[in-house]
Amino acid sequence: MRDAQVRQAFHRSVLRAANECNDTVVIDELGLKNGIVRADIVVLNGKMIGYEIKTDRDTLKRLPAQVMAYSEVFDKAFIITTHKYLEPIKKIIPSWWGIYEILDAGDSYSFKCRRDGKRNEGQNAFTIAQLLWKAEALDLAAALLQTNLKPSFTKKKIYQAICESCTQKQLSKKVLRYLKKRDNWRSDRA
Repeated sequence: MRDAQVRQAFHRSVLRAANECNDTVVIDELGLKNGIVRADIVVLNGKMIGYEIKTDRDTLKRLPAQVMAYSEVFDKAFIITTHKYLEPIKKIIPSWWGIYEILDAGDSYSFKCRRDGKRNEGQNAFTIAQLLWKAEALDLAAALLQTNLKPSFTKKKIYQAICESCTQKQLSKKVLRYLKKRDNWRSDRA
């Protein structure tokens, strides 16, 4: 069982409607915290939803750091895992995270929702701002502050200015709009 096979099966089944919706963007491998952590699958509709895949080939060593990053960004988060990891994972993830179990039929995979995800109340505005590329952050800062920040400013300084000018919920909505209209997801832009 490989992550790529599980991901494809999850896209075809659980995320089928999201993938077919014109107002929803589904992304594989979104960098969080300026790329320190990667979310396996992200669904952007009226909220940001993150999915982390852990198959039997994985270890749970990186999961605590991944959980922290997901918890700072996403409105909802889910883990997609095998029976082997169901119980150990429950000790690591917060109670608001949802859980999908991977059911292996030999030549195909299906998924059983073992725990429905709930709304995250602990997001971090700065970590959400870090989802923006520098040009997007400068554009948003100009709109919020009614003045242009210098392009020579560091991303950190721009993110801080953005965070100081709106609430986390307002920022989340604004960042979501930028992400949904972004064209080139695999660009090396910073």
